[in-house]
Amino acid sequence: SRTLDGPGEDRTESALLTAGLDPKGDYLCFALRPWTGFEEKAEAFARAAETLSREMGLTPVFLPIDQSRDPAAAELVAKKLGIPYHVLPGASDRESVTAILSRMKAVVSMRLHGLIFAAGQGVPLVGVVYDPKVRAFLRYIGQDRYVDLEDVTAEGLCAMVRSALAESDGESQAQAVARLRDLDRVNREVLRRYL
Repeated sequence: SRTLDGPGEDRTESALLTAGLDPKGDYLCFALRPWTGFEEKAEAFARAAETLSREMGLTPVFLPIDQSRDPAAAELVAKKLGIPYHVLPGASDRESVTAILSRMKAVVSMRLHGLIFAAGQGVPLVGVVYDPKVRAFLRYIGQDRYVDLEDVTAEGLCAMVRSALAESDGESQAQAVARLRDLDRVNREVLRRYL
């Protein structure tokens, strides 16, 4: 499917270079959004990013999915960091977002589309739930690494990212990708019938 298929090696490298990222870099992506209570949790996201950078050598990358609203959330966390990071301007199309996410070591996302694209590429992920649809999606694909926004702590985020990375080559990740591809196939078939 076009939503879940990778954009290809050349397109991926081009998207990373355009975004100012080294295609061989080790990155932890944050796809955050402004939401009630987010400001109080910005420090926790920053501390988690710093801890995981020190422990695992992962450079934080902030990827705005919604270019009109998400940059403010990214900047709020980024300005609290005492380590190198990248705040991307936001990719202009789905293929660029998918390409960038496909090269992340892990993704921490409030954005449903960030989770969908990362999961479709088999990238380890952690969800931050601000809306029931985020929890529902993660449950559907069999992922239990998520936390409600109001319960976010640096320690909790770090533990979930470590767990996601430890299982990244495991069967659960492959099953999640298979479930997504099945759902996408069924959705396309239903759509064809109605058109």
